[in-house]
Amino acid sequence: MDKNRIIAAARELILSNKTFVLATVGEDGGPRMRWMGDLLLDDPLLITMACGASSRKMDHVRANPSAQLMFQTADYTTVVTLFGVCEILEDAETKRLVWDSMPALDHYFPGPDAPEFGLLRFKTQRVELLGLQTHGHEPLVADLA
Repeated sequence: MDKNRIIAAARELILSNKTFVLATVGEDGGPRMRWMGDLLLDDPLLITMACGASSRKMDHVRANPSAQLMFQTADYTTVVTLFGVCEILEDAETKRLVWDSMPALDHYFPGPDAPEFGLLRFKTQRVELLGLQTHGHEPLVADLA
């Protein structure tokens, strides 16, 4: 499968199931994983996600921006892992855009201007697509960087 088809397959999976795992580098240099909810996906695989502005994940990104995202189909037959870097976004325009695109955020934050409403943007550098039933045991890889 060529690079564009791998990216397209990853986008399709991400858009069909926006629940995912975010892994950051913890204080001790080890991985720290947590479930995340909704996201905003831009081309080709630029992902913006909401979180608490004072959360540990924000501290992790400040110290080391390396991160991974993992998405899977509901039956776990296909898994997409994205490797890349996160940055913290603070501009009001992006916060408003994310707020308007994710209605459930009002369950967690009072509004897009709330100081506790934080944003992370993940820039994908590498995609690994693993589908044991369709592609075998070796992931299909596309480098974006």
